[in-house]
Amino acid sequence: MTYMKHTSLLLFALILLTPLVSASPSSIREALLAHNQVRAKDHQQPLKWSKDLENISQNWADKLASSCRVYHHRGQLPFGENLFFSSNASSITRAVNAWAAEKKNYNYKQNKCQPGKQCGHYTQIVWKGTTEVGCGTKQCANGSQIWVCSYFPAGNIVGARPF
Repeated sequence: MTYMKHTSLLLFALILLTPLVSASPSSIREALLAHNQVRAKDHQQPLKWSKDLENISQNWADKLASSCRVYHHRGQLPFGENLFFSSNASSITRAVNAWAAEKKNYNYKQNKCQPGKQCGHYTQIVWKGTTEVGCGTKQCANGSQIWVCSYFPAGNIVGARPF
């Protein structure tokens, strides 16, 4: 089975297992604006909203919030994933800006993060091949908030540059 067929089947299976949810039009606009402002600074094409990725992200945010712990999906997935945790209510703009702030940790010439620093959230946002995003959020019982954004196709391919 080819990689693309395998990837498509896995994505399809995840979508089938994900309950349908729906972000408000204003939430979608805010998420796209935040992401696409970051991408524009690096001359990348704007992302489009994916209901499928939104559903996957919302399902994952719901699961994480049930224990108020943040961790990535396990295994090789057909989509990229950024997670954001706030100790109080937050916004998607704040989450995206926190991820984008990692740009200062990324050395394009060497194509790597500064030692001991993170930059993978930023590189996922600006990944040239990524065309779609979908996000979800859930508040924990203690008032903390978790944001999840999923990206397709996934970025952060080892050895490749984001753009």
